Amino acid sequence: MKNTPRQLLHNLLDYIREQAKNVDPKGFRLSAAKGFLRRRPELAGLPGVAFDLKVEGDHTWLQVERLDARRPPAPPEHASDLLVVGADPFGAPPVVSEAGIKSRITRLRERRPDDTFEAAAAEIRATADATLKAYSPIWQAWAEGERPRRKTIALYAELFALKHQLEAEETARPQELVWGIGVASWNIPVDSDRIAFEYPLITQALEISIDERTMMLEVRPRATDTRVELDGFTACAVIGAAELELAAKEHLKRPGAAPVTPFDASTYGDILRLVAGNMDSGGQYREVQGKAEPVPPPGSNLIVTDEWVLLSRPRSNNYLFDDLRRLQEKLEAGVDIPSGPLSLVSPPSDEPVCHSEIRFRGLSTGGAGEGVGAGGTQELYFPLPYNDEQVTIIQQLEQSPGVTVQGPPGTGKTHT
Repeated sequence: MKNTPRQLLHNLLDYIREQAKNVDPKGFRLSAAKGFLRRRPELAGLPGVAFDLKVEGDHTWLQVERLDARRPPAPPEHASDLLVVGADPFGAPPVVSEAGIKSRITRLRERRPDDTFEAAAAEIRATADATLKAYSPIWQAWAEGERPRRKTIALYAELFALKHQLEAEETARPQELVWGIGVASWNIPVDSDRIAFEYPLITQALEISIDERTMMLEVRPRATDTRVELDGFTACAVIGAAELELAAKEHLKRPGAAPVTPFDASTYGDILRLVAGNMDSGGQYREVQGKAEPVPPPGSNLIVTDEWVLLSRPRSNNYLFDDLRRLQEKLEAGVDIPSGPLSLVSPPSDEPVCHSEIRFRGLSTGGAGEGVGAGGTQELYFPLPYNDEQVTIIQQLEQSPGVTVQGPPGTGKTHT
């Protein structure tokens, strides 16, 4: 059964998928990510940020309100020129304005006699110090409440920019936004070296939309398959990685399986435990969310956690892989294989093949007239000038399901 054309073609598609992968095992480091990146603890508890919103027929994983920045309370009007007050809650706290004090002293010198000037100047500085002491707690209270809001504002701005980048589909650097589940860490042994790995083991592609009425940003899972991210282990030749990847994918596709969601551990916990228990003899699965523990740094053994992360990354050949997967599903369903693909996995005949001559309009036939031959005259459509070798390929394709062509670069093989 394994050597049937159907199985051989299935294996050929597997081979194409593996050849199309371009995996750098050193690239699986969240700490080295250059694009958008937000870990769960950075988002939890932010004002205007909501998770896991379900309505009939819709599931929003993340919702971000459009908030406005709030300015700090104004200092007392009578002493506003004596303080330097910043509008950045992450910036420096208020301080006495030396320029403001000097300006007041200069004006005072013009009005006061010399015998009372020094006392008046000291009073100005004392007023500034007293105002700062009274105003600082007010500013600190504002900053403490404003910092989370500014984080939400920054999150909104980054997601808004990313939304337009994803929709533009820049051909030079196409990106995708994914929700990574099950962040794992490990210093993977490779020969005499180790490669640091810190990356989610399951990812779901996302889309960003905007509510035109409320201007809220909404992040939802795309209508694509959930991915198992074990390529980093496979690239490091970790024993059993390829088999684990297949087992994890089969688990996701099992009948009755619920869609993976980061908010329900029952949808992904079995896969994470499977990887942790079989990828490394000392591997562990840790539920860190409920304990408010961080993901441990890469160590000598694999640690798989239930933590999640949002990140943007260069878009891979997912579309090619999706096409290959769909073709394999059709093969498994028993679809009839067209003669062209079938010829790729069928042994050639031992009998000599005789093709009748086919004439193409415009082709020099060495004196024979048009319309001579069993095939008659046919139109040959080439967008560019063609040569005799290309015509020979077309003549054979007209009478065979496939033709093997060899030749040096620039001879028109791909063009044909």
